[in-house]
Parts: sequence; structure tokens; C-alpha cells
Amino acid sequence: MGQITELTQVVPADPGKPVRPEAASSQRTSRELAEHPDTWSHEQADEVVRRYTELAPVWDGDRGGYRSVPLADALQRGGPWPDGLCLEVGCGTGLLSALIQDVWPKVISLDLTWAMLSRSPAAWRVLGDASQLPAGDASAQAVVLADVPLFADEVVRTLTPDGVVVWSNALGEDAPHHVPIETVLGALEKASREDWSAVMSHAGWGLWAVLRRGEAA
Repeated sequence: MGQITELTQVVPADPGKPVRPEAASSQRTSRELAEHPDTWSHEQADEVVRRYTELAPVWDGDRGGYRSVPLADALQRGGPWPDGLCLEVGCGTGLLSALIQDVWPKVISLDLTWAMLSRSPAAWRVLGDASQLPAGDASAQAVVLADVPLFADEVVRTLTPDGVVVWSNALGEDAPHHVPIETVLGALEKASREDWSAVMSHAGWGLWAVLRRGEAA
């Protein structure tokens, strides 16, 4: 497995970290999807849509204050960044879209749930499933995955050879969709049959990683 380099945490964690009761179950599902993406089903997709349709009206109020913290740190310290198209997978209501667009002016923001996506201010919004990304082969310079499941085959398919994957969990190891960075790295290596490396850090309550093909310098 490729090298993982951890940077010193520079954004401290405040007290009062939220507890998500569903985290343990969701983490098991997310890890299973990362390792075995063919287990994804129409029934799971329907359940995701049902759940996030219910959450959409309160999403920004419940999560708006902390979800951007690890991603902002990743975008500040995880570069350099290649120019080109970025896919924002699981954009939700667009809480993170402006941060991403500051780095990549051309961003396609994807979500499975219309009730979430319809609230997003993102310029290019697509209703779709992360297991079938709406982009051509080797068409994206970046894929941003913030608290969403990983479908490594699709990420690898859409990325250019020098493209980057930005991974973020707003509540760190306690996030519902947290998957260990070693698992993320291994899934990308398995899908691409190439070596990858990662730079990661914690920020606030969360953590992030930036992953690239090849060994770390």
C-alpha cells in the first residue's frame, strides 16, 4: 500500500462535538461499499433518498457550522491542485460548493436526493448516483468526496492520470460515512491497479485526505 503522510493539526477542535447515533451502522455500510461496491442496490439508493429528503429542510441549520472546517483545511494545505473539471460528489444543499469553486471554477455538483440538490446554489447541478458518475473517462482533474460513500472504480474512471481525490469527514472517525484512509487508499489502488499516496490531517472535529497516483515525494 502507498504512503500516507499525516500533517500536524492546525485547526483545533472545540468542545461540543455532535454525536450521530446512526454513525456505527453507516460506517459499516460505507466501508462495505468502499471494499465491495457491487453490494450497492436500488433499495439502498431509495433509502438514502428517503432519509435525506427528510433531513433537507434542517440540514444547513444542523450542520452548516462545522462541515466546511476539514475541507477548507484540505484545500488550503493539500495542494498543489491541477486545473480543470472537478466533480463534487454528494453536494447536498451546497454547503461546501463555494469552497470547491474557489479552487476549481468548473465544478459539477452531484447528489442523489432532489430535496437536497434543489437547495444548492451550485451553478452546475446534476441529480445522479455516485456509483455512475456523470462524466466521461479521464475527464476530471479532481473528485471531492465529503461525507459520502466511495465508489473507487468510478472515481478512477473519471480522473485524469494526474487528478486528485479530496476526502473529508466532518466529524472525523465519528462521522457516519467515515472510512479509514488506509481503506480509501487501498480501494483506489485496487480499482486502478496503480500505487497511490495520501496526505492527511485532522481539522476541528473532522479529518481530510488528498490522494494522488504515485508514491509521495
